[in-house]
Amino acid sequence: MRRAARLGDGWMPYLMSASAYARSVQTIEAEAKAADRDLAGFEWMLYCYCSIRRDGDRARNDVATFLGGAYGDKPGAMLDRIAPAGTPEEVAARLQEFVDAGVRHLIISPAAPDDTLEVVTLAAEEVLPRLTVPSAPAVTP
Repeated sequence: MRRAARLGDGWMPYLMSASAYARSVQTIEAEAKAADRDLAGFEWMLYCYCSIRRDGDRARNDVATFLGGAYGDKPGAMLDRIAPAGTPEEVAARLQEFVDAGVRHLIISPAAPDDTLEVVTLAAEEVLPRLTVPSAPAVTP
């Protein structure tokens, strides 16, 4: 985070909860301020493993299988915080938490062993259109 704040063009972590992302934004902003660096143009991104299915249980199983094999057995509650899975409505709600935390660019990586086109299609057509960027706080003179 220090390196990103002092030298980088952006921040793109993965396997991070929305609350951890919000804390990382605060850390990067504080580090940039300490270095007298303007973060105008800095890109706030997230590489997000997820699975989106009409059947939410199938999506959650996708993530458990996909990430469990790569990163060891993780409890379901932990996976839910770092890799959203479920129906389009459920995933949109989880991704909105990341947007609210400061993410402005999402890279959706299907965490599924098969039918990944379904995940991508639902992300594009039903999840991303539901997300809203919070309006900037009003500037007072």
